[in-house]
Amino acid sequence: MSNRLLKKIGSSDFIKNSLTLSGGVALAQVLPFLFYPVLGRIFTAEEFGLLAVLTSITSVLAVVGSGKYESGILVAGDKNEAANLALFAVVMGLATMAVSWVLMQFVLIRPLTAWLDEPQLEHWIFVCPLAAFFIIVFNVYNEWCVRESYFKALSVNKIVNSAAITLSKTLLGFVKICSQGLVVGDLVGRAISAAGCVVRALYHDGNTFRQTRWAEMRRCAVKFKEFPKYTMPGQLLNTIGQAIPILLITAFFSKDEVGQFSMAMTIFAIPINVISTALRDVYRQRANEEYRQRGECLASFDRLLKLLLLLGGAGLLLFVWFLPWLTQLFLGAQWLPAGQYAQILAPAMVLSLVAGPLSGIFIVTEKLRAFFYWQVIYVVTTLVSVLVGGWLLGTMEATLILFAVLRGVAYLISILMTRRYAKGIRTR
Repeated sequence: MSNRLLKKIGSSDFIKNSLTLSGGVALAQVLPFLFYPVLGRIFTAEEFGLLAVLTSITSVLAVVGSGKYESGILVAGDKNEAANLALFAVVMGLATMAVSWVLMQFVLIRPLTAWLDEPQLEHWIFVCPLAAFFIIVFNVYNEWCVRESYFKALSVNKIVNSAAITLSKTLLGFVKICSQGLVVGDLVGRAISAAGCVVRALYHDGNTFRQTRWAEMRRCAVKFKEFPKYTMPGQLLNTIGQAIPILLITAFFSKDEVGQFSMAMTIFAIPINVISTALRDVYRQRANEEYRQRGECLASFDRLLKLLLLLGGAGLLLFVWFLPWLTQLFLGAQWLPAGQYAQILAPAMVLSLVAGPLSGIFIVTEKLRAFFYWQVIYVVTTLVSVLVGGWLLGTMEATLILFAVLRGVAYLISILMTRRYAKGIRTR
């Protein structure tokens, strides 16, 4: 029995690719995990709160900057077309971030600083467009690796990204050469990661990228206009939905509570990213092949759904009761509220683990409009939960309970929608 199982695993490209990518993602997540006890003692909750606010702004800029053209790399007709589309996404990102930098420095800085009641923003908001461009480069190369089945390279990319960011933060935290080593370290790490992506892309496919032409890039921009039309607004809504809690909590609650909430979300990011990111990237490639050949991919969808439910349910039962104690043990006594917040958020985060890898079905089946509608639901439920919590409930704990319930509902809707589309139903 065990020999047959091992033979089956060894012969399955999906499982082998999943394990390859899972190993890289796991190592990429373990590195910051190992350093968090150090970072949690070097930096204060307020410093983590500032980084969380800057990261929220950066994530929105990264989506707008590329127009989400990189999402079309997977479904491009051939390698040359994919290369032109990839380069166009990078060029568009560079131009957009240059404009964003000017607007932030001379137009938006004072309104944002006043609204968020965060004086440090005035000195550090300039990092957001820079970090956003580095994220765009990272994302474009990731999509290229998924298309070309470079799963080993994709694993290396994630490890380099994680290591560069984590080590930069730690080093600058120790040497104290600037007042915000956490913010500067994050930016330096992302710059190193983006440079590594460019080097690896040119090393493996330099000839292909050297054949790109501006005229062909413009043609690709027109051909794949559905992505900025539907995917970009949808992803922007999704990113805003992720950024809203940090930004609104900053407006309603103390800087310490913002930092504690940010750490609570980070606690879940480690196991969720290890499982979700690897399975999502490999499954998208497999589902894309199946859907092109058969017009449906329900069987593989259901297998992955069952696996994710099993993993998420087991993790919830085993660890949720011990999160406050584990957080104190790992990060220090000052982070006890983060563990308590994590307990409240746990059920919604399990549904996030399930919905994330399956959401690639929206792209594979080209249900971009439906994906946009779901993003609207996601943002509205997030807005309602935080605004009602901040204005009416008045406490962080009550706000997070409402937030977890409504976000869980949004993830359930996503799961139901993607399963329907995996059946191959021709619905617009």
